[in-house]
Amino acid sequence: MERVRRLAWVLGLVLLPLLLMGWSSLQGMRAESALDGARPLRQVLATLSHWLAIAALLAGPATWLKLRIDAWRALRSPDFLHDQLSRSWRALSHCLMAHTALLMGSLGLALLYELNWASHTPGAGVLAMLLICLPVVPVLYVGTLLMLRLRQHWQLLDAPSSAFLGRALGRADAPGLWAWVESLAAPAGAPVPDHIVVGLDQSFFVTSVEVVLQPSGQVLGGRTLYLPLTYLSCMSQTEAASIIGHELGHFSSRDTERGSEAGARFQLMCLHFSNIVGEGTPPSWFERPAIWMAERFLHHFQIAVQHWSRTQELVADAAGAQVAGPRLFCQALLRVIALDGAIDTLLHQRHRQDLLQALAEHLREHPLCLDEQVLSRAVPHPFDSHPPTALRLRQLGVMLDPQLLAEATRRPTESDRHWFGQLASASPAATAPPSPGVHS
Repeated sequence: MERVRRLAWVLGLVLLPLLLMGWSSLQGMRAESALDGARPLRQVLATLSHWLAIAALLAGPATWLKLRIDAWRALRSPDFLHDQLSRSWRALSHCLMAHTALLMGSLGLALLYELNWASHTPGAGVLAMLLICLPVVPVLYVGTLLMLRLRQHWQLLDAPSSAFLGRALGRADAPGLWAWVESLAAPAGAPVPDHIVVGLDQSFFVTSVEVVLQPSGQVLGGRTLYLPLTYLSCMSQTEAASIIGHELGHFSSRDTERGSEAGARFQLMCLHFSNIVGEGTPPSWFERPAIWMAERFLHHFQIAVQHWSRTQELVADAAGAQVAGPRLFCQALLRVIALDGAIDTLLHQRHRQDLLQALAEHLREHPLCLDEQVLSRAVPHPFDSHPPTALRLRQLGVMLDPQLLAEATRRPTESDRHWFGQLASASPAATAPPSPGVHS
């Protein structure tokens, strides 16, 4: 499959401009031998078509070279990745649109040449004009649609945002919760989030990109902490504190916060690419070079995004381990991974009852379990890819022993199910930081 894509790239970026150069050169020779009054016009059309084809021939490899250089620099500098990711994506769009425009211009001028020749040549007639137009006009139409799609979807990147189901809890709504989060942010030197959102269909995460809450449509700017009621109803307060400490650790360092922003932008780029490609009919041979180039961009920059994301996640893990110790953080991490499968199953059921009640009933009948495959899994996150669990435990010096697995997969207790509701309704004075000695 990869060989086919490479062949399509060569065809579009190299062979097609060469074919247009050869066609325009032939047209130039035909114009030299013509004796009618349209000879100068045809010479101009042939010359312009030839030079546009040369420009397209140079633009394709130049775009590819810039793509690879930018990806190489992003892999070596998180600052370059954050500052230049969007610019490189926009520059790619301009290059692809310019390359497409050069090809269409060369092809269009060649078509005008042939139409002029047919109209001034006795005996050429309508049939000759149709034979010339039929193959070329559809190509020009496809090229125009491609340029419109590229322009439309790349412009959407100017205002990145994410939409989630959830409700924002202000300080007046849950003063005890805010006081608790502040107590977790202080030891890590992390800024307190601007917004706390509770929801059902995500895992724990923080983000600095604009968030649009559904179904209210409320727009949140600045730093947002997302708390999933599903996971919170099955974890102890100390376990949840360790995970939230990890998430707040992303805010304690500008590098990790910038990395989160870069991950969000990259996911938006992937979404735009899927919209450009579309569904159903495969792209035409004229569209494939541009689509393949965009796909290669995402492939090479994904390597950089995941590299720095994993580095920053390990830094945030250290912040989570400060809350109640490395072992407790690893216990909480394993519990989140174990809960993910059960919650995901319930979320995809068409006719489900109250999700929290359904989750409690499900866990009474189906105990949580973890196997060796957990070591290669990562916590689900809407913006980036976390490191494998085994690496995260190893970095914190924690062994995956039977006791740790038993603690991470225990059945939820009554305290697990009710502590968050009590905290959210408590006053700030009643809120105390979690004790490092509590492990369940």
